[in-house]
Amino acid sequence: MTAEHLGLRVERTDRLLRDRVTEKVREAILRGDLEPGRRLTERELGELTGVSRTSLREALRSLQAEGLVERSEARGVRVAVLSESIVSELYDVRAALEPAAVELFVRNASDDEVRQLVDALTPMGDDVDAHLDAIRLFYRVLLAGAGNSIMQQMFGSIEARIHSLRRLSLRIAGRGEASTNEIREVTRLIQERDASAAGASARQHVLAAKAAALEAVRGTQTT
Repeated sequence: MTAEHLGLRVERTDRLLRDRVTEKVREAILRGDLEPGRRLTERELGELTGVSRTSLREALRSLQAEGLVERSEARGVRVAVLSESIVSELYDVRAALEPAAVELFVRNASDDEVRQLVDALTPMGDDVDAHLDAIRLFYRVLLAGAGNSIMQQMFGSIEARIHSLRRLSLRIAGRGEASTNEIREVTRLIQERDASAAGASARQHVLAAKAAALEAVRGTQTT
């Protein structure tokens, strides 16, 4: 696959090159173009991005800190392969954070931010990429409206790995429709400004997402 197909070519701008490389490789992982377990060599990434090995090493260190890439004794650096235990831990953290974020949003968000949250869900449908883009926007609006910078930092530290799991779990029959219905129900309760009910609904959504993610990960281990 060429650099153009992967969308990894990096344009040299005033922005830190390391950050640009990190962003490009991160997006390729989240889109599924760089699949779990794929080896990431400096030589190949250098050819795909057109940047120096120094910038690549810095970018890979950043992605390793995010949990998106990992070191393997047999294969060097590779796209992270999430085990069932790690997936379970990620969703347990999310199950604590997301209801809290929803309740904060209900209490702190303006009416305009509530409308933005509703509008973010408009593209959700059968198209996986549109569905995932809508979910990412939904959570950006949610966390901004919650008005808690610490919550944003904590949620942000797991969001990239959670997002890569969403793509995997949406392959399960019926999960896309179920996920859409769950998020719309959370949003309906937010519109009613019912913090307690919205938080409880958010927790149920996370638990359903966790079950789907674990099922999807088990499926990849048996194929």
